[in-house]
Amino acid sequence: MTPEQKLHVLRLIGIATMVILYITMESTEKYALCFEKTPFHTSILSGEQWVKELLDGHDERFYNEMGMHQTVFKDLLALLKADGGLSDSRYVTAQEQLATFLYYAHWGLSN
Repeated sequence: MTPEQKLHVLRLIGIATMVILYITMESTEKYALCFEKTPFHTSILSGEQWVKELLDGHDERFYNEMGMHQTVFKDLLALLKADGGLSDSRYVTAQEQLATFLYYAHWGLSN
């Protein structure tokens, strides 16, 4: 192999190394983005105010959060109050208790 061919091979190896390093850096960056946490619940409201916002808002949003329509929620709340012994506690209303349960059940949360 002539010195010029050796130099050409070394240049090709250098270019290939740079391409591999670039691809590795880009892949690593994309992979790292999979682990960035983006807040899902960004409402300033919590508890009873959040439930009221859902009830006053669009029926489909309520359905997406609770897994049932507002009318079914209201009927279930009335039934649980009348026959199930559900009542307001010192700090949490019956409406908020039911909404919390349905939200956790709908999303399969473990708390």
